[in-house]
Amino acid sequence: MKEIILAIDIGHNVPYDTGAVGIRREDDLNRLVGNSLISKLRERGITVVNCTPNTAKSLNDSLYQRVITANNCGVTLFVSIHHNACHGGYGAEVLCIKDNHQDGLSTKVGEAILNELASIGLKNRGVKDRRDLYVINNTSMPALLVECAFVDSSSDMKNYNPENTAAAIYKGICTALAISEDQQPSTNDEEYYIVKYGDTLWAISRRFNTTVERLVALNNIADRNLIHVGQKLRVKQN
Repeated sequence: MKEIILAIDIGHNVPYDTGAVGIRREDDLNRLVGNSLISKLRERGITVVNCTPNTAKSLNDSLYQRVITANNCGVTLFVSIHHNACHGGYGAEVLCIKDNHQDGLSTKVGEAILNELASIGLKNRGVKDRRDLYVINNTSMPALLVECAFVDSSSDMKNYNPENTAAAIYKGICTALAISEDQQPSTNDEEYYIVKYGDTLWAISRRFNTTVERLVALNNIADRNLIHVGQKLRVKQN
């Protein structure tokens, strides 16, 4: 069976690309839900690619970085975490290009996620066909965007718990993809990193407790001053 690799994109959270503000801030909630979801999936033994940029020089650059990171990693499914804002709206919804990939995988996963979110008290607003969203249109794998709740809804934000939301999304993904409970963490001792805007080999070496020289050797880099956004670097090999 082909390994499942999930791309998790924490919406907004970089310069030129910030989220909605209501009773709570979308950026804050996206980050809390997204980081918790990533942790839960990795603890389950699932390979996760975090597609959130470190920084961006424009809105288009922010969106481009998210997409190219996923497209360069052989990802099975792309999930972008967001929170909605619209005066009078409440509940959770999933946006995707319905039935566009692999027998409607995006729709299937979206429905499973919404069922779980409904179980913790969020209205199920349904899976909606959206063909105008950059990350959905430009990823090469099934992709969906989860609008977890409305940041300007008093009913949604009253006692809103990002950890419970992440747990519901996690359960929905695992159910839809039939990921077994006994899946073990990967034993592959190679680790990879996808270059993001503003990265340097020196910064990457410090992040992974290695050296520039080691990164150059592992990746056959001809010019240590030249790396590209979306480039896949091996950062460790025991």
